[in-house]
Amino acid sequence: MRRDNHEEARADVPRLFVYGTLQPGHLRWPFLEPFATGCRPASVPGRIYDAGCGWPVADFGWSDEYVPGTLIHLDQRRIDEALVVLDEVEATATELLRRIVVTTTDGERAWTYHCDKVVDGFTLIERWDSVDER
Repeated sequence: MRRDNHEEARADVPRLFVYGTLQPGHLRWPFLEPFATGCRPASVPGRIYDAGCGWPVADFGWSDEYVPGTLIHLDQRRIDEALVVLDEVEATATELLRRIVVTTTDGERAWTYHCDKVVDGFTLIERWDSVDER
């Protein structure tokens, strides 16, 4: 798996992999929906945790475990705008999450939000299904 930085050409990665509150039907979907042109189920090698705050975080790069989620196809004309909005929603300035490029199990490259600092109190889960945040 390749972890790219923000210098990646945005037009080359017109997709976003989401695994928690940004998924369709969840709490933060309204922030992403205006930029979405389609979506489908997908998974990425990694681990997903309940952060204990009403949302999950994921640590990508594990080859023997997978984070299930949704691959969102972004409007190519609005990718820059979408990523600015989503970086704010995901609070990348807090240093808990950062945006990276990952490859889904079926070979699609996508932006996603990665947690570099999994801490005590995070609970390893199989998927994010919280009904509390809907």
